[in-house]
Amino acid sequence: LAAVATIAKGLRARPLRRFAVSWAAFLPIGFLLMLPIILFGAEHIFPWIEHPVHGKEAYLNIPFLTVRNVLAVGALVGVSLHFAYVTLRPDLGTMRDGIDARLHPLYMRLTRGWRGQEPEEFQAYKKLTVLSPVLVLLYALGFTFIGWDFFMSLEPHWFSTLFGPFLFVGAFLGGIALTIVVAVLYSRQQGFAGVVPPSGFHDLGKMFLGLTIFWAYLFFSHYIVIWYGKLPLEQEYLIHRLVMPFRITSSMVFFMIFVIPFFGMLSVSAKKHTSILLTFAIISLLGLWLERWTLVYPSLYIGTETLPFGWREIGMLPLFLGLMLMAHGWFASRFPMYQAWQPLSEVELQGIEYDPSGS
Repeated sequence: LAAVATIAKGLRARPLRRFAVSWAAFLPIGFLLMLPIILFGAEHIFPWIEHPVHGKEAYLNIPFLTVRNVLAVGALVGVSLHFAYVTLRPDLGTMRDGIDARLHPLYMRLTRGWRGQEPEEFQAYKKLTVLSPVLVLLYALGFTFIGWDFFMSLEPHWFSTLFGPFLFVGAFLGGIALTIVVAVLYSRQQGFAGVVPPSGFHDLGKMFLGLTIFWAYLFFSHYIVIWYGKLPLEQEYLIHRLVMPFRITSSMVFFMIFVIPFFGMLSVSAKKHTSILLTFAIISLLGLWLERWTLVYPSLYIGTETLPFGWREIGMLPLFLGLMLMAHGWFASRFPMYQAWQPLSEVELQGIEYDPSGS
């Protein structure tokens, strides 16, 4: 979200950027948790290990899967962390002399070679204009590999060129919904009231509604082509999710991600009302969690008559939510949650003269 706002030169995105950037603290944890799945759990997950698929052996093999995912996701994590550092540095330099003694060594290390406020802001702006499109492309590439390798390959005879975009658009929608949740909760704390204006929440609501519609468009694009095209292998993938017992969760996914947020967020007042925004963002996040479950489990439990939904599946939600909140808390306890400095694009759009030399 912060990278997209930088590319689009979003004037009103500044109060929201740090909320989005704060989740970068979870990325190393997520990357490390991915490695045991590939290295130690692959033979228990992927059916193509025991039954190789003719014609796909060059792609569906553990060494290549490991290399491409470690490189793609590792590059995404590395660029994301560097993006977060570049956005933080101008604010850290301003605060380092008055910061708490516990954090002073960290701030001094992160602002080594400080050149002054305006030159630092100018350098940060130049770096962000390069990093932002790279980050967006890596985001799309990384989630495409994740979609192909950890979801689509569970039914290796099925293939969809739209699956990668469908997955990363859903992830982006989840990122916007999570930013809404954090922004609303922070806006109710003392010291943050008024930091995000009603226009900021309105913009978030419009992005949330737009991505909700785009998610539904990609969802329907899959369905209409596969079902009415009468493609047997592709239809089998849909049938596994449209027959009982998975028909229940598939219907819930569509209603929670599209139907309920779409009709609930149509009015302008709904997009500006923080309680309404918060409610629909949480519904969408729960729907996206259930969507990921529905993309995986019907492939592993083909022909089951009961819904394989027990304490292990339910427990994954609080486990990963706890890890994410722990990472966010670590970030929030060390770095400012409001971006004080303005990117040069905002300054230029406001018609303010800017001297990058600092003189």
